[in-house]
Amino acid sequence: MSFIRLGALAVITILAAISCSSGNSGTPASGIRISSPSTAGITADSKAADLRARLDTLLGEHVMVIAKESLAAAANRADEYKGYATLLTINASDLSDVMSSAFGTSATTRFAQIWAEQNNYFVDYTVGIVSHNAAKSNGAASGLVNGFVPKFAQYMSSMTSIPLDPITQLATEQVLETKAIIDDQAALNNAKMFADLRRAYAQASRIGDVLAPAITRKFPDKFPGDPANKAVDFRVSLDALLEEHSYLATMTTSATAAGRNPEQAAALTALAGNADALGTLFSKVFGSAIGTRFDQVWNARDAELVVYASNASAANRQAASDGLSRDFVSQFTSLVRDSVDITEAAIGYPVRGQLTDLIKVIDEQRSKAAAQLAADDHTAASATYPISDAIAGAAAAKLPAKFGG
Repeated sequence: MSFIRLGALAVITILAAISCSSGNSGTPASGIRISSPSTAGITADSKAADLRARLDTLLGEHVMVIAKESLAAAANRADEYKGYATLLTINASDLSDVMSSAFGTSATTRFAQIWAEQNNYFVDYTVGIVSHNAAKSNGAASGLVNGFVPKFAQYMSSMTSIPLDPITQLATEQVLETKAIIDDQAALNNAKMFADLRRAYAQASRIGDVLAPAITRKFPDKFPGDPANKAVDFRVSLDALLEEHSYLATMTTSATAAGRNPEQAAALTALAGNADALGTLFSKVFGSAIGTRFDQVWNARDAELVVYASNASAANRQAASDGLSRDFVSQFTSLVRDSVDITEAAIGYPVRGQLTDLIKVIDEQRSKAAAQLAADDHTAASATYPISDAIAGAAAAKLPAKFGG
């Protein structure tokens, strides 16, 4: 089946279509802005911004969980697979809660059914691929494209007034890119799998970036504020990249701890790509000097995480642990405080807490304690949100001109 590769252009196209479909006089010409574009009152913190951030991170997490679940299935790691299957259900429940806050409980029941259908198809596709059951995998693939996609597109179109064709195209691409991750795992193509994982993860955020303005446009009383000013753009970009980093880091350390060297090498490349994107974002907002410092601090962090997860000597692993808990926390906190007006407690506490959560996951990977692995992986990723939200809020307050136009 042919499909249109939308990328970032899809967001512009769909938002333009939403704007053209609106017949209300006196409403903004574009569906992307609700509040005034002036510097006054520009903020990364509003209910509209919260909606977009939550949608983006949950949709991104959905991709990561499917990747981890299918990887565990392909490697016959049963307890790990069970944990991520449970996490997939939790992710669906969290997404349903977001939809309920907009559409109400009754309407959200339909969303939950459609989303569960998608998850079941992905599970069936994984099982079919792993067990070499072509009938099962082909049936699931057809169900995703010909069953889930039209139902999801119709639901979102009816609830948000997003035109049917572009949301169908966007959902189709998301399904096919997520499916590609499972295909790559079955083919043992680690490099392609991590590249496709990052692509599908980014695509998931684009869906959230389309849905949030449409929902806030339709329900402005429930979600006041601007979901798409430049301060919110910074917040959701940082949210997504830090969440992605946490999940990629634990994929890297999982491969490292188990000695799966080809997988580790591909994961390290993906992790470096994420770090580069984070450094670019910091440079864009805070200047090249801060961006360079970020690169140094963050790359040292990733190197220490790998040493801690490895079979290095006890002394080297302890040195890595000390470097993370002492040097990284101090250096990153200092970097943020030099960039924005923020207290030690406001940034130091969440940074230290997230690192503790991440170390716990690595300890479980090393000891092969899979029972709580998925839940703790989720906790570590979720602990990145307070970090990015604190930085984005402080940046919007200190640098209003940067986010005003």
